[in-house]
Amino acid sequence: MPAQPRIWSMKTSGFSAAYLAAVFMALFSLIPVISYIWNSFSAQNAGAAGLGKSAEGIAEALTMALRVLGFTLMQALASTALALMVGLPGAWLTARYRFPGRKLLRALAAIPFSTPPILVVLAFILFYGKQGFFQWFRGAITGSPAEYRGFLYSFGGLVLVHAFYNFPVVIHQVGAVWERIPVSREETARTLGAGKMKAFMTGTLPWLLPSMGQAAGVIFLYCFFSFTIVLVFGGRYGSTLEVEIFRALRYQGDYLTALMFALMESSVALALLWFIQRMSRASHPVSRDFGQAKALKSPKPAISWAIILYSLLIMVFFIGPLVSVAVEAFRVQRSMAGGKVFGLGNFLRLLKGFQAPLLPAIITTLALSGSAAILATLAGLVSAVFSLWSMRSGRGSRMRQWLHALQWIPMAVSPAVLAYGWLFMSPPSAFRLSLIFAQALIAWPFVARAITASLESLDPRTHEAARTLGASPTRAFLSIELKTAAPSVASAAAFAFAISAGDVNVPLMLGLGEVETLPLLLYRLVAAYRFNEACAAGLVLALMTGMVFLLKEKVLDVI
Repeated sequence: MPAQPRIWSMKTSGFSAAYLAAVFMALFSLIPVISYIWNSFSAQNAGAAGLGKSAEGIAEALTMALRVLGFTLMQALASTALALMVGLPGAWLTARYRFPGRKLLRALAAIPFSTPPILVVLAFILFYGKQGFFQWFRGAITGSPAEYRGFLYSFGGLVLVHAFYNFPVVIHQVGAVWERIPVSREETARTLGAGKMKAFMTGTLPWLLPSMGQAAGVIFLYCFFSFTIVLVFGGRYGSTLEVEIFRALRYQGDYLTALMFALMESSVALALLWFIQRMSRASHPVSRDFGQAKALKSPKPAISWAIILYSLLIMVFFIGPLVSVAVEAFRVQRSMAGGKVFGLGNFLRLLKGFQAPLLPAIITTLALSGSAAILATLAGLVSAVFSLWSMRSGRGSRMRQWLHALQWIPMAVSPAVLAYGWLFMSPPSAFRLSLIFAQALIAWPFVARAITASLESLDPRTHEAARTLGASPTRAFLSIELKTAAPSVASAAAFAFAISAGDVNVPLMLGLGEVETLPLLLYRLVAAYRFNEACAAGLVLALMTGMVFLLKEKVLDVI
């Protein structure tokens, strides 16, 4: 009878694996940051940045930095508040009632992660702009042309775009917890004489607050790092740290000023990630203690009307802009003074017209984003395996918390710093490598957390049984854990591809002329006011990144 095997020799090597994982994650995440800081303080770059600024110049730079920080925080806070206001009613409806379109409403949570920001910019311009569908709709109702006041390009417009871009996160994360909280808790409070509001405040809200805080933290983080949307819609009223980093690097070559903005940005982001981690840990007991989701109820007439009104709100203000891109992609201008007809002319001009940019952009996007997704998946798989190894050693719970925290490091660093950090380390002839590594690092946290959650949820006894039957540790892992987690790994890889394919920040930061991806082509067409052709390119990009909608919800659950 074979000797009882040790599970992966964990008692002797599991804790060491945790340190290996920590070193791996730290190096993968921090190498480009160190590279950027080192090159920023080099003699040549320091001289270009003007280290010899006077005291007045330094004070002026700090004053501007604080002003930019204030605007960044203010717009992110306002956007998060509005997203919560829009998303919480949807979370309640999807958590308690059964109605047509409920699953679609929950699936909208993938949009903030799968829809490129430049496509969102185009969609909102087409729908809310001066010649947009919303203006036409208002005019049709009032019977006269509606006056356009340029709201989209104000602070309110910026907040509106951010909120309607991110509110599905609230529906998904808060609704997933809300549907597990039994209604009996409120009913018990009602029998003791509490009113509806007090019953909700005492029987439900305390268990919802962690998930609300987690959703708010994620939305705030995305709005805080927002670049493309602020660059287009917020320029008249203020600038964010990310936009100022771009300007300092792209137009001034001032690496130290960009570093100052980046340090301020990372300080806030690290505090926010700590808050998200705390809220995530606080929300886990709710899902564990209350068990599976409770049975959904059929809505009463009053609730049915609320569902209809809420669905109309989402259809008009959220789905409407996205549909307008698909419509305009097939509307072709017959002549300079003529009307528009439906056809494939916009696609044909991009395929056969001057420079025919669409096909090369598609090929470049597939090559670069595919490479970044593969790299992010491999890195995520390595860190997930080390984390699993550490967990099964039965030691180092504090270390595992650090491992999970390290997976979020790239989320606290400006994409511009990551991009330039890899650029400094890459030879001039390998420009595309820096782009691939930067995009892989941005997508890596999502991949690592998804694969880690999948592997750690597996029963270790299956691995032990395989070892008892004589399988080697490697064979047992490949045939049991990896095979079982393969769908999650594939979903995480597709998710990484969607994030990389929709990214315009890194290619725009590193240079517009070297490569042209689909997001960059879309950016160039929008800047040239070629909106119909931009819609055609945007529709192709949306189909490419829309694969996220086919992913299992568990991939989104770890975000």
